[in-house]
Amino acid sequence: MNKRINFEDNIFILKVRLRMLEDLLRLDADPDIYLGKTLDDLAFIDASLSSLLDALLKNGKLIERDEQFHNLEETEEQLDTLLYNILNGTGSVSVDRFPLIQEKIRAFQRLSAERKRFISDARDQGEAAGTDALVVSADELSELLKEY
Repeated sequence: MNKRINFEDNIFILKVRLRMLEDLLRLDADPDIYLGKTLDDLAFIDASLSSLLDALLKNGKLIERDEQFHNLEETEEQLDTLLYNILNGTGSVSVDRFPLIQEKIRAFQRLSAERKRFISDARDQGEAAGTDALVVSADELSELLKEY
């Protein structure tokens, strides 16, 4: 079943969720309530970014593909900043207060770094190709219009 993925909306929603988690780190939130939910949200964001990247890599004919790679890359940077703040911050949800979450946060960092490498490679390949596969060359157009 072919389903259409709205990359822009999905990425926007993930960015909003990341901003919410950034705000949570700035506030004095009760970790008994928010620590587990924060880790669940990070797992959701991680899985969603992987899913979107996979779909984008498989969809080579998407018209604004490079722009979506850029949007994904920005979102990965936002996630990196959040993970760094959890590792190095002193907020109520941090490794400083909960050392046991360090390995999970580091795992999220490794997965994010791997996705960024895929994004970079895909963007480099797109730039190396130089032309858009959906653009008709002058020769192709000439051949198509030959009978008219």
